[in-house]
Amino acid sequence: MPTATVVQSGPSALSVAVASNDFPTGGTRVPLVLFLGANPIGDAQSVSVQAYDLSSGTPVPGWSGMATAYNDYIIPYWVVYPDLPTAGLWGLGVVVTLADGTRQPASLTIEVVADPSAPALGEVPPASHNRTTADEPDLAKLTSDPQPERGLYTLTVADALQNGLPTIVTFATPAFCTSRLCAPVIESVKAVRAEHPTQANYIHIEVFTDFQTFTYAPEMAEWGIPSEPWTFVLDAQGKVVGRFGGPVSPAELDAVLVPLLS
Repeated sequence: MPTATVVQSGPSALSVAVASNDFPTGGTRVPLVLFLGANPIGDAQSVSVQAYDLSSGTPVPGWSGMATAYNDYIIPYWVVYPDLPTAGLWGLGVVVTLADGTRQPASLTIEVVADPSAPALGEVPPASHNRTTADEPDLAKLTSDPQPERGLYTLTVADALQNGLPTIVTFATPAFCTSRLCAPVIESVKAVRAEHPTQANYIHIEVFTDFQTFTYAPEMAEWGIPSEPWTFVLDAQGKVVGRFGGPVSPAELDAVLVPLLS
């Protein structure tokens, strides 16, 4: 299942990809990946974004601000949280200041929805009974990760919601990812788990239950997951406090998880 990506290039070789979808109204997370030709950009000085409401047919300027860089990921990316108050199409005007100081523009369009498909911030997600090692001891049947960590497959979401710890739940298919952006999400979860092994629950739900027929896991529909990967951080009460479509680095995950740890 490919991540929905919208790309429009500016007048140069610069292009900007939106690496997620399912954007709710309000302060929604928009991850951006920068390219010069086919090469991702990791050393840009800054990325500024201006949002435009396109609902009237004439662009109306709205939120503007600077993006945050995350370079602790296999492909560097940038994140903005624009305040987009109404559903519909929004334009994003992006200005990238490259390492040499030159400024390059790009533009793109995203769709904002009033009711997102995947669990929203503040919601308690479904208490899923996802497959674990108790159901299937063979990790090769639980995950397409070529180097799986057993600790990501020992708890159901239902279990995690009851034990009083914060939880990271990630939906991904490492071996069958359709872009370079999504497979490393599992590595980010592993890195965070290595830092805080007993202070939180960590759950990987593989997108497919069968790697021959590519049958989707029932939790994909149960959670309304519109693409992959998606990663959620839940607090000790089970509410969504972090919602990450597309790439998420250890640093970005840590920024949400660490304040929840006792």
